[in-house]
Amino acid sequence: MLEVIPLTAHGKVDRQALPQPDTSRLSTLKTEFLAPQDDLEQKLANIWENLLNVHPVGVKDNFFDLGGHSLLAVRLMAHLNQEFGKNLSLATLFQNPRIEKLANILRLETEILSWSALVEIQKGNSKYPFFCLPGGGGNVLYLHNLARYLGENQTFYGLQAPGLNGESEPLTCVEDMAAYYIQAIKTVQPEGPYFLGGHSFGGIVAYEMAQQLIKSGNEVALVAILDAPAPVASNKPLYIDVNDATRLTETARLIERWAGKNLDISYEMLQPLELDEQLEYLKERLITVDLLPAGTDTKQVRGLVQVFEANLQASIKYLPQEAYPNRLTLLRASEVNAEDAALLTDLREDPAWGWGQFSAQNIDIHVVPGDHITMMAQPHILTVAEQLGICIEQANVGK
Repeated sequence: MLEVIPLTAHGKVDRQALPQPDTSRLSTLKTEFLAPQDDLEQKLANIWENLLNVHPVGVKDNFFDLGGHSLLAVRLMAHLNQEFGKNLSLATLFQNPRIEKLANILRLETEILSWSALVEIQKGNSKYPFFCLPGGGGNVLYLHNLARYLGENQTFYGLQAPGLNGESEPLTCVEDMAAYYIQAIKTVQPEGPYFLGGHSFGGIVAYEMAQQLIKSGNEVALVAILDAPAPVASNKPLYIDVNDATRLTETARLIERWAGKNLDISYEMLQPLELDEQLEYLKERLITVDLLPAGTDTKQVRGLVQVFEANLQASIKYLPQEAYPNRLTLLRASEVNAEDAALLTDLREDPAWGWGQFSAQNIDIHVVPGDHITMMAQPHILTVAEQLGICIEQANVGK
């Protein structure tokens, strides 16, 4: 990949100035490439080739190594549901990112991997895993880059929100979420020290998890809050006396920021429609901007919307009752866009973004490049991961 294509004075590609292609990996790719062996593997290869724009795709190729990212992973899982009638969990893709492994799962008459809050994004050989919570959308897919750039040795789990499948009900209280996730992480790490983190709303839930773990006699080595201001409780629910159209419009705005897409949805468009029609309209807009494939079940969109709304309500209602006894780590984005500035209000002038009143010790503050959204994507995620890795290493000393 070149940052800039060299051009001649006439604006054409200057082929003489192009660097020599690096062919060092070609022999490795040729020896490792294995073509699909049956119709099922061929169908999967076709789906991957269309999504990733890579030709050909072998059954041993890794989805993420070929350029797969969070948005493409969402579309891949929707395609698999549409093509094979199986609503696989996110953990299935992370644990089986190669066609030959994924095909074995699809060959089973029943799905052996049931839905779980705990998603193993990266299996390393670190002494302790890092447990990370996503933002208000509740989806862990975008945490893949963070796990990857922490290094292959760091075991990394994401904690996804119940309700995303459109079948179970989402949790609406931060305290309940924390208890639910603690139960999940104890299935793989029964005792501390625990290394916790979370981006945006996930940072608030990670804080409450640490509070509950400490109170129950567990050791917490690290709580890393990635660009989340301290909670400010309000007695007035955000959605009091508002209708479905208002709630769905706000959810669409959040999706637009997360995905970097314009959904072209307004309150005026949604207001005349019934709720099911509103959800159908949102689904069609997501398909139009290529966030979801044609034929996606509206149930998935309903789950996404319900989780967004539940997390937003939970963040408004939550206020810690006492200060955390240990040090908190805050990774703050260096840029603040207009929407985030409005949310920060008075906290913007505080380097610790209000967390000082909820910790008995000084806040460990690190400023990282990007804004609330772009810090979690390339190229800024490399610096974020590097700084988080240092924090994890320092917290590991003596453990």
